[in-house]
Amino acid sequence: MFSIKEKLIKNRKSFKMEELLLPNAKLKFCVDQLQNLNFIFNKRLERNETPETFSAEQTVILAKSVTERLVQRLLCGAAQIDSRFSSKFLINNRSEQNDGIATHLEYIVRLDALSTPLIYATDSTPSYEVLETDKDCPVGYARIRLNSSTCQLFEEFINSFGFLRRDKIQARLVELLAQAASADHPKSPLQVDESSMCGVPGKIINPTTLHHILKLSTEKHVYYGPGGNVPRFPDTRDFRLAIVDEPNGIKLKVEFLSPALAKVTVKVTILIAIGIDSWPATSDFPARVSLGHSDCLLHYQIAQTGMYLVGYGVHSSAWQVRLPAAEFMLLNHYSTTSTVRTILDILYSILMDINNYRKYQKPMSYKILNRYMLFTLLMEELEETSTTPFNDMVGWSPTYLSTLVLKLLDKAIIRLTSEFQPNYFFKKANLLINPGHLCDDDFIIEANNIKSYMVRLFDESLMSNRGNTDFSTMLISQESELTLLYKWQNLVESALPPVTTRGRRLCFHTKNRLDIAHTQYTTRQLEYIGMVLHAMLKVRQLVLQPRYGNEIINDQEIEDGDIHPMEDIIFLIVALMEQATDQYFATSNPTIVKNKLKIRTSYNDSISKLIDLLRKDKEIARKTSNELHDDLALVKIILKWLYKAMDQNKKYSTPILRPYLANIFTSSYSVSFHLETIKERDKMDEIEALSSFCRLVNEGCITPAQGLMDAINKNWQWAKEMMNIVENNTLRLVFVQERGKVYRHILSLPSYDRNCELEGSKTWSDKSKNVKSIQRRTTLPGRGYFNSLICQDTMMSSSTDVPQHDVLKINSPLTLLLKNKHHFGQHRCAGDLLKSMTSMQKISIFQEAASSLPKEDQSKLLSIIDNIHAAKAKRSLTKKWSSTLPQSTKGHLEEYVQRYTPKEESAGIRISPEETRKSKKRTVLRSGSLLGTTRAARLREDSNVFLLRDNFRSKCTVSNPDSAK
Repeated sequence: MFSIKEKLIKNRKSFKMEELLLPNAKLKFCVDQLQNLNFIFNKRLERNETPETFSAEQTVILAKSVTERLVQRLLCGAAQIDSRFSSKFLINNRSEQNDGIATHLEYIVRLDALSTPLIYATDSTPSYEVLETDKDCPVGYARIRLNSSTCQLFEEFINSFGFLRRDKIQARLVELLAQAASADHPKSPLQVDESSMCGVPGKIINPTTLHHILKLSTEKHVYYGPGGNVPRFPDTRDFRLAIVDEPNGIKLKVEFLSPALAKVTVKVTILIAIGIDSWPATSDFPARVSLGHSDCLLHYQIAQTGMYLVGYGVHSSAWQVRLPAAEFMLLNHYSTTSTVRTILDILYSILMDINNYRKYQKPMSYKILNRYMLFTLLMEELEETSTTPFNDMVGWSPTYLSTLVLKLLDKAIIRLTSEFQPNYFFKKANLLINPGHLCDDDFIIEANNIKSYMVRLFDESLMSNRGNTDFSTMLISQESELTLLYKWQNLVESALPPVTTRGRRLCFHTKNRLDIAHTQYTTRQLEYIGMVLHAMLKVRQLVLQPRYGNEIINDQEIEDGDIHPMEDIIFLIVALMEQATDQYFATSNPTIVKNKLKIRTSYNDSISKLIDLLRKDKEIARKTSNELHDDLALVKIILKWLYKAMDQNKKYSTPILRPYLANIFTSSYSVSFHLETIKERDKMDEIEALSSFCRLVNEGCITPAQGLMDAINKNWQWAKEMMNIVENNTLRLVFVQERGKVYRHILSLPSYDRNCELEGSKTWSDKSKNVKSIQRRTTLPGRGYFNSLICQDTMMSSSTDVPQHDVLKINSPLTLLLKNKHHFGQHRCAGDLLKSMTSMQKISIFQEAASSLPKEDQSKLLSIIDNIHAAKAKRSLTKKWSSTLPQSTKGHLEEYVQRYTPKEESAGIRISPEETRKSKKRTVLRSGSLLGTTRAARLREDSNVFLLRDNFRSKCTVSNPDSAK
């Protein structure tokens, strides 16, 4: 215990704020300056909101809402003219934008006729090849060669080599949009076939939500339709509309003829895309991320969201590979008030300042720095600077806000001067590629713009904030949050076994007594590692093959009981050892680089010897697939043999595997305390209840009103949210069962006067509503963990501030439920400290850390804790009361089915024990376990392997010449 305290003190000293030296900007900031910048940045994000500015923002929000409905009308009209361009959903590609004043919208139009997953199971699968490594194709782009009937359907859009031309597809859509703008139909969303087009607000969604929706069968879908008794699309005659075909997408410029919106101009970008349910083979993400990385599970989960081939660029037949769902998940892993999102907001604000300052430059400089480059720099920093989960939590706390912002700006300078900024997912793709009209001086001028801005920040940070109450409050909040983080570290590390016990319990006689043995992994750690391995293998199955369209091996469909699990165990162990090798050679140590070939050869020999020992191991040989169905048992075996491999070759294997396994233990131990939070995000009970509601309505067993009341009585959250919408206005539900079958139902409260409360209140005028909304936003003391807990209830936006179209879009059932799959955390890693401390019954530690906060904040936090205790007591009371009732199980409610068992003399042909064991294996491998996922990934990669040494499958290194360097 004494050693842990010493370690805490040492860590606290190492995380003490230090002066910051920026080599590229040639500036040095002291600690006081960094804290002053923290205060300046936080104040800057608190917008100066008055009733006038609030009214202007509301005007922009209304204008964007009307523009979005106009875009829906144009796209539906285009699809009615040419069904090949129909898209059931409209993907909002800038839904993470928090700036209400921004007037730029961007949408992805998914060509359903060429995309996967299919919209309906009965649709024919498109046949084509996706070529990523074509010699004439730039990095990050791919070509599409159509085959068979798909080629005939899009014959006018292919070149002489059979490749689909991006420019012709885009030109045709521009032509269709122009025709739809001059046509009279559709005037109303009721005239739109919702089974193939998007006319309702509930189907305007982000790319991640679409990924999850497409995994659900269509009879389980329900969306919110447009409001009003007779809903109508905006009339195109009420706008000045310009449609332009550009290499970077279709541009729409919308100006309003209405006097109320005449001052607003909205710019819209429409990107044509083909969705593909695979991960690009040319990307080294997430393979480059070690299993010991703090965000490893997140990275492997986002790599399962597929990709889009987007019509973007100057090459006629090259489609840009984009991963919008992955980017959306990366960003929304953090809440809008977290340090990570605050850094991004500040960087975007700085970009706006630089662009505004650019207007006064003579001569004017080109805009090279952009939002996506800043987003990429932030994601790189999150990945590359990760050490341990605790260090990441402290290093990305509000105390280091200004430090991180300045580091990223300094990194942007060197990237601009070198004219190379790698894409986050494609390291060889350059985001700063010269379009042709730029010279070297333009990049240097842009880098100098950042330097000049940093000099201004340096000057502003010299101002003293002593005596400022808000500044003192910020310092107290930072110190309290750091205290909470260190108390959390103390709590977690106190559960570790003592060093002496670790030494006695080591396996395979490891000489270093500080090492962790495989037997010391807790059940939570094993479960977490199993989740990571499962996600890693899923990604390996989804890697794009050259001939796309072939069936992907699914772990739910494997019936390969003749193969012993030994092959799957070997495959998984070799995959992890290869990843450890890649991590080892990624270092810039000159000794390692010099002896790379020798080290790799010796390491491969040790792998071969380990495989021989594995094949001779009698304990594994006796185990069947049924016994290895348990993921924890399989993970134990994997870890045991990885540690054995570390001890087998001291000279070559130990230096590679020891840091790799140490990182796995450290990260899995810290993250395992948040396991309940991770599982909570994967729960599907709300979606399953909503699916049952949709199925019963589609079958005519119940009416929507009956189903809604029944769901409310059963305490389903989606039903409560739906009732809130109904209480405010008439709600139109749209059920899409299959192609051509769309059912619309209206829910309302006929005898309810929704405005009676507002009319009867003399104090609730339009002016007071605006002022109340302003007060709700500006009374937040700052961005931090304690503040997010205090203000989490008041952060909810009121429907009176948002157009009805946006309310229906945001609160559509599937959109609302699938939003819960995101973490929205305040800190790095995967959990929430208050929830984790509550599950560990350590709320007192949280109270101690909050004791230095102002009394008002302490009282609010205490009320939150009291609510947690009250909810826990209520659950306990319910459990005690239920225990006094007659006990019953689900099995008693099911109909009892008798099974005929033949006697020995009438049994006929008896099944041998071997056949019985094989049938059990087939049953096990269909269950989606870690073993089944491993076999699915192994069988899918069999086309790229050769046999080596006694049927041991090893990756062919001939196709990877870099491995021998």
